[in-house]
Amino acid sequence: MNPDNKFKDSSKGKLTAGAIATSVALALAVISSQVSAIGTEDTINQKPLSAEFKKLDTNSDKQLSQEEVARDKDVSSYFAEADINQDGFLSVDEYIDFKSNVQQMRVSAYIDDTTVTAKVKAELIKDAGLDGIDISVETHKGQVILSGFVNNGEQLLRAVHIASGVNGVQSVKNALVIRS
Repeated sequence: MNPDNKFKDSSKGKLTAGAIATSVALALAVISSQVSAIGTEDTINQKPLSAEFKKLDTNSDKQLSQEEVARDKDVSSYFAEADINQDGFLSVDEYIDFKSNVQQMRVSAYIDDTTVTAKVKAELIKDAGLDGIDISVETHKGQVILSGFVNNGEQLLRAVHIASGVNGVQSVKNALVIRS
């Protein structure tokens, strides 16, 4: 038997029972850690929202009135939508569900803007008639802002045209300057 290869039977080239058992044990350990990580993530996300709920619940009745949520700008404007059972109060679950959805929408909007910025920048760099490196691209809620320097008016118009054609762009604000 080869001392450097403890998991193979040198005469048959097959894995030994010990090697198989070790592999199965490792696979189960990985799977169980992933399962517990999923549950842990949900718990971690809910703890801060539960703490926010408790701070807003000034009369400690385990529900929030419209007056109590007045300090929370996310919920105060959309109280009726957050109040799923339409009883005039928000339970802990209603509050956590609504706030979680608001947070997810914010993350999605940020990711969408980042994606649009990357796509516009890539298209500008790809264009042979532009020096995309001299053009800065920022995006906020689908509005793209182009700034930096171009060599002439044709490049300026080309940059705006390219940015306007990218999927996800709502509008383009041109702050490009022509070099003199």
